[in-house]
Amino acid sequence: MFKSMKHLKKVSIFIFLMFSVKLYAASLPDELLNLPIHLISGEQTSLAEYKGKKPVYLKFWATWCKPCIKEMPHFEHVQNEYGESIEVIAINLAVIDDLNAVKETIKEFGLTMPMAMDKSGDLAQAFRLVGTPYHLLFDRNMNLIHLGNQANESLDNKLALVSQTKSVDLLDVGLLSESASNINLTINDGKTHALFFTATWCDWYLKDSRPEVSQNCSLAQENINDLSKQYPNIVWQGIISRLWTGDKDLLEYKKKYKITHPLEIDKSNHLFHQYAVKDLPTFILIKNGKVVSKETNFIDKGKLEKLLSE
Repeated sequence: MFKSMKHLKKVSIFIFLMFSVKLYAASLPDELLNLPIHLISGEQTSLAEYKGKKPVYLKFWATWCKPCIKEMPHFEHVQNEYGESIEVIAINLAVIDDLNAVKETIKEFGLTMPMAMDKSGDLAQAFRLVGTPYHLLFDRNMNLIHLGNQANESLDNKLALVSQTKSVDLLDVGLLSESASNINLTINDGKTHALFFTATWCDWYLKDSRPEVSQNCSLAQENINDLSKQYPNIVWQGIISRLWTGDKDLLEYKKKYKITHPLEIDKSNHLFHQYAVKDLPTFILIKNGKVVSKETNFIDKGKLEKLLSE
């Protein structure tokens, strides 16, 4: 009898823990459920609209992202195969991208799923995007069941299961919570601050798809190197995009351009989001705590010198 009671107690504990984990994993916060997704059609939607109705598959992408473009046939296949049972939504990052480029890709691959552009960066920030393509799959109760950067067998299996309302193991929603620290900037100190936003890959990765941007990235870093030495009384801070970037990439980039000014990866993406940086590179000049200039073209170095001298 005592053995039976002990066994029953163990089973009870196991069941409690199992349901506790799933309950925790299912707790998608309201801020994510209700976050607006602005479609290029002019319509607006959100995850909340589909809760209790149908699963949702979100895919973040960019027109210059080579893996994203390679996966487009698969993406359209998913829409054709599961579009009735799963809400498929494409979300363009709107980073170094515009509506015309998005429409060209839609036409090239015959994409038919709803298309959004994350012009504010709110979606990428909220869903903790660190690289594209970025796949997020939610079941009909808006539990997170998949996230990753590849259209692989795991994703395909889960799409097939949720399309038939079959159960899929849940993921901890904490995976979408930001854990990285913000870069600490003291802007309201009465000093002039120069913020330079760039990426370690924009000079070489975009060489073929965005040659003008690639050249601008190289020229910008060289100009910033010179200007930071020319105007030492200004507080300089280089801010690197966290997309596809780690500490090793940062070190190699510093060595490549012989950088001496402060330079950090925006690991929480806080500053990129705060200053709505959508073009690479971007230079922001701050005086008395206020943004007085935001520049994205670095061909005219004299213009920057004039701004810094005023």
